[in-house]
Amino acid sequence: MADGDLGVVLRATPLRESDLLVVLLTEHHGRITAVARGGRKSQRRFAGALQLLVLGRYQLGRPPRGDLWNLESADIAREWHRLASDVVAVAHASYVAELAGALLPTETPEPHALELIVALWDTLADGGPSPAALRTVEIALLDLAGHRPALDACAACGRTDLAAAVFDPIRGGVICRPCAATSRSAGVRTIEAGALDYLRAASAVDAPGEARGLDRDPRFAASDRTAGRDALVAMIQTLIGKPLKSLEYIAKLASAGRKP
Repeated sequence: MADGDLGVVLRATPLRESDLLVVLLTEHHGRITAVARGGRKSQRRFAGALQLLVLGRYQLGRPPRGDLWNLESADIAREWHRLASDVVAVAHASYVAELAGALLPTETPEPHALELIVALWDTLADGGPSPAALRTVEIALLDLAGHRPALDACAACGRTDLAAAVFDPIRGGVICRPCAATSRSAGVRTIEAGALDYLRAASAVDAPGEARGLDRDPRFAASDRTAGRDALVAMIQTLIGKPLKSLEYIAKLASAGRKP
């Protein structure tokens, strides 16, 4: 590809004295891991494109053996550096990058995942952090990874009567009252109709920016938004099998009085 593969950096880790190990989400190759030789020092070859909040074009090569790609050079196609002064916006951007890196399979092209990340960064730039936008992206990434949460019918039996339902992150979403007796894992929680409606509304919009109105929608109480968030986070952490550092940072910001 003469023009390089469009993508974003999900994670960059120092490797040896001057190299970087870079996890990229690219348009044509999906999630890949590449070595940027001299990436910690060479601004000419990588032009500032090996950081968060950058959409870049990455010139990639793959050696005959091994799983690692070679990142030969990169250029910035778009950037959102103006968000750097907003710690909550950066936390949201970091979370979505970490989430995509943890959920999406390797080397499986999924252009919509890249579109989701760029759309969230645009939303952050246009109006600041939006919890509802995060819920929309979480649900969409879960869907792309094959784990869309069941919100309209019982994940166990398909029953649509969800009065007195619970949310079971291991079984994949909402569980009706008759099936709830067999949901006994530590992450199971009751979920009220308002929280389910909130998650359904977040899942129904096509882009993160469209979800922003749900942050102030009078149909939903603050407790509905909190319960919906906690249910999704429980499912995400169950699937990934470990806490996400960016989520822990968002929680610290919230406890310090910053908008989550």
